[in-house]
Amino acid sequence: MRHFLFEEQAYRYKASFKRGKDNRDAVTELAKLLRGGPVRHKGSGGADLRQKCVAKMQYSTSQKAHKLQLEYLSREGTDITGGAAKLFGTDGEEYQNAVIEKNFRIFLSPQSSDTDLRTLAETFIGKLQKQTGYRFYWQGACHYNTAHPHAHILINGVDRLGREIVFPKDVVRTFMRETARDICTAQLGRRGEAELTVERERELGAARFTRLDKRIGELCGGGPRVNLTFAGEEKTRILARLENLRKLKLCVYEDGGYRLKRDWEENLRANGRYNAFLKARDTLKYTPPSLLKVYSGAAGEISGKVTKIYKLEEDASDNHAVVLESLDGRAYFVPLFKKPELRDGKTTTGLSEGELVTLKIYGTRQGRLTPLIFKLDLNRAKGSAKKHGYGGKLAEEITAGKAAVIQSAVKKPVKTMDGGTV
Repeated sequence: MRHFLFEEQAYRYKASFKRGKDNRDAVTELAKLLRGGPVRHKGSGGADLRQKCVAKMQYSTSQKAHKLQLEYLSREGTDITGGAAKLFGTDGEEYQNAVIEKNFRIFLSPQSSDTDLRTLAETFIGKLQKQTGYRFYWQGACHYNTAHPHAHILINGVDRLGREIVFPKDVVRTFMRETARDICTAQLGRRGEAELTVERERELGAARFTRLDKRIGELCGGGPRVNLTFAGEEKTRILARLENLRKLKLCVYEDGGYRLKRDWEENLRANGRYNAFLKARDTLKYTPPSLLKVYSGAAGEISGKVTKIYKLEEDASDNHAVVLESLDGRAYFVPLFKKPELRDGKTTTGLSEGELVTLKIYGTRQGRLTPLIFKLDLNRAKGSAKKHGYGGKLAEEITAGKAAVIQSAVKKPVKTMDGGTV
């Protein structure tokens, strides 16, 4: 959906971020009253008592993708009745007439199923317009076909005054999430003890970095072993969390204590962003799991074999990731925000697991970096392995000419890069 981004930063609340005085409204002020300022829950490590809500934004510069998103929002089986979700926002015909290539998609998923999703989306758009000054063409839909009901918002790339829409980083990283939480809190009030208890239980088994993990890191004192020479409820929770980290293969129990793996925190944070990273370690065929990294672009061009292709989110459009085991003995988890394609000369096909490929990085005029995947000839792979003296398992099999290295996949219909077919 969006271009490949090399930012590996989690969204963080910036203390310097402030709403303009003229942008405050009744919903914001009510949420502040319900929060009661910096109210924290003493028994939960200072948890924020506001309602939780996931807020994500993606963008695209494809008119075809834009129209497909409109179909996606109103597809069958997503409404609370089991039928097609009903669109709201800008009049449908008016929106269609304004459609351009550029578009933004916002995903709002509140923790509480009691949230009124349509009110959440409409209020969110109103506050976003006040914050940015734009007058959007937009369409919204509420989906109930997953375990967590959620709202989708699609915004056209130009507004009603003909201005191209650009969202500042603070709006994307801070305002959207904090605003969504404020709206949910205005609807439902602060989270109570029962909700906080459920959150604490989920935290024990979460496959992402949590407050407990931060505390565990502090107990290590810079080393790999966790210091558990204390008693109390905190120790019980930390022990339970360490057992779950052990099941995730991020720590081991030996000599009467727990020792964390070298990249345990990095791996947890990566899985929090891409939800399939930890599973990907078990799919590696030629590389030790400890050498799997999220591809950030720093490695430049890489060549190797596609071990696995993931669709990152069941309810997100075309968010994929490729696990690429390289000739140099490393492995990379490569996030892609569209369906992975394999380029071979002037043709493009769907990428298949088992392909030998070369991944190259290209920059756009806007400064964004995009990975493209090209077919790698077996003889070229052999030559590269010999030239650089690679000694990994994959390189050894390729130089030995083992047929098992290449998977003969059934190709999808071919389309040429100029739009024709072969």
